[in-house]
Amino acid sequence: MPRHQSEIAQSPRPRIWGLPKNIFFLGLTSLFNDFSSEMVFSVFPAFFTTVLKAGARSLGLVDGIAEGLSNLFKIFSGNVSDRLQRRKALVVAGYVLSVLTRPFYVFVSAVGGALGLRVLDRVGKGLRDAPRDAIISLSTPKEELGRSFGYHRAMDTLGSILGPLVAYLILRFYPLHFNAVFLTAFVVGIITILTLFFISDVTLTLKKEPATILAAFGRLSPKFKLYALSVFVLSVGSLPIAVLLLTTQSLGLIIADIPLFYMVYNLSYAGFSMAAGKMSDRLGARSVICLGYATLLIGYFVLNGAHSPWPLAGGFLILGLFPALTDGVQRSLAAQLSTEELRGGAMGLLNAAVGLGALTAGVGGGYLWQTAGPATAYLAAGGVVVVGLVLLLVSSTKS
Repeated sequence: MPRHQSEIAQSPRPRIWGLPKNIFFLGLTSLFNDFSSEMVFSVFPAFFTTVLKAGARSLGLVDGIAEGLSNLFKIFSGNVSDRLQRRKALVVAGYVLSVLTRPFYVFVSAVGGALGLRVLDRVGKGLRDAPRDAIISLSTPKEELGRSFGYHRAMDTLGSILGPLVAYLILRFYPLHFNAVFLTAFVVGIITILTLFFISDVTLTLKKEPATILAAFGRLSPKFKLYALSVFVLSVGSLPIAVLLLTTQSLGLIIADIPLFYMVYNLSYAGFSMAAGKMSDRLGARSVICLGYATLLIGYFVLNGAHSPWPLAGGFLILGLFPALTDGVQRSLAAQLSTEELRGGAMGLLNAAVGLGALTAGVGGGYLWQTAGPATAYLAAGGVVVVGLVLLLVSSTKS
């Protein structure tokens, strides 16, 4: 963006290991937070079926509602961060709220309790995600956006590998001791909060007053709006990983094995995230996003045909390439399609599109999975993904 419109009000950015300081420490924050949160999330399918006596419909409903409600906060938090130019406070509040929910799972004995805690956890995510993504984009030179978002997603997913691994070890040696998982997750979450002390706010010296939510939406380009719509549709076609993990039980695997397959998924995700970010800088974000959703379709095909543990593991390995190719890259493209003074609002709208799509995918996908079977759920989701890809390609030609 031209300097006469806005300028970043900070001194030259210090670097750690070649990364801007904010990027480096936000990566650590995400690593420990996902270590903590994914310990909880990876045992959800087992927790729902054994303790809460619920199935795919309830699991998809809880995950979908929580994701959808959290994204209402993402819309507001992104715009508020633009108006106040104080993004770090929202980031800290969001992480603290999420971490504080984790020890209370030990008291949950019904689906309603799990829903309440999951909603609070996702509200914390809603408060922090758009301001955090704005800090990342404003702390990074434009030519390094893909690399920075890729690094952040890689660290995020490294935590997502460690969390399920530790959850597996706990349940393997202490079967059905879910409370030990929840309390360990809380201890790791405390480290998340400590890393936030090293993050610096990034403010802009603006030439005009930041827009309200409706005004900011109106000032976003038609190309960005169509892009956000395509992301929403694509997200509707992305079945929740929590529901997909129920495939392990249909093959007769033990409860403790479920986090292991989630770990395989995250290994693939983490291992390719940085490469995907660099690839988007070279080849273009839209091309990489299309490749990511094509990989998702292949993953659905493999999972649907898996009848033993090794093909199932291969399916989750392929499936992990999908978020690596899309998650950080979608944020990078959103940053490229928006101006600096609208960046928080743009990130909020993008996150809202993803989350509202996840709400639809969770509720609809979980219902189809339990009532019509996995094959029908895969087929319906795949059809929606194809429609979303068409919209994404159309958005690239929009003036």
